[in-house]
Amino acid sequence: MKKYFSLISIILMFLLMACGTADVNQEETTGSEPEDTPVDSTEEESSETEDLSAIMENLDLQVAAEQQGTSIDFTFQLINQNEDTVDFMFTSSQQFEIKLFQEDELIYQYSDGKMFTQALAEESLAPGEAKNWTESWESSEPLEPGEYEVEMTLIPAEINGQEIDGEPLQQTITITLEEMESDNSTEGPFRSVESEGKNGEYIVTGEVDTSVGVTYYEVEDGHNYLIEQTEIPVEGDGWQEFEINVSIAEDLLPQNGAVVMLLYTEERSEQMPVQLEVTP
Repeated sequence: MKKYFSLISIILMFLLMACGTADVNQEETTGSEPEDTPVDSTEEESSETEDLSAIMENLDLQVAAEQQGTSIDFTFQLINQNEDTVDFMFTSSQQFEIKLFQEDELIYQYSDGKMFTQALAEESLAPGEAKNWTESWESSEPLEPGEYEVEMTLIPAEINGQEIDGEPLQQTITITLEEMESDNSTEGPFRSVESEGKNGEYIVTGEVDTSVGVTYYEVEDGHNYLIEQTEIPVEGDGWQEFEINVSIAEDLLPQNGAVVMLLYTEERSEQMPVQLEVTP
């Protein structure tokens, strides 16, 4: 009888030990913290791409090209139809590109021959806001009448901090040019000329028609040449902007008279005087 009770006791003890072990394992399992699930970088990139695509879909780009005599005016307008402000980052002072084609022949490219400042530039468009870019090109020679294709592209490097692939802000339109008739009888080779400065330091800006050939400037006070014949610094065809920086020693300035710059063509057939300063 004692053996029977001893056997029962041993079995009960093993059962209690088994239950206790199960409870401990269950507590350990229940109390353990879940492991961190690694973030899938592919999913993040996909999400950013989807966000950028949604932004691009709500950017309305409108372009136009219009003939004005022997020149063509180009216009960009970008409207932000997103609900939030959109930030654009450009890697230089060039914010757009324009190409004019006759069939497959490139007739004009905006960036050709130009120097652009290599500095970051930022633009922001609030919801519903529009920004315009304009450019005018004067053809050095009349173009043949007919249809031309114009490829116009805005070239931000980033939008809302995300890099841009390809050229999504680009449109190609057709312009029909009429006969170009150049009339230089009433307009000389210089226009929009302005000067600023005093006491021997001056800046003269304007535009010159390079189709007339090399052009020059000189500075005099009515009696003496203060600056001898110097070529106007300009490159490219057609109407081109120029900037002339003039520095004259104070002891050379007239005590009573005027400092005048003369712009002229090589044969002096066309001349334009520009008054820099008048001293009492």
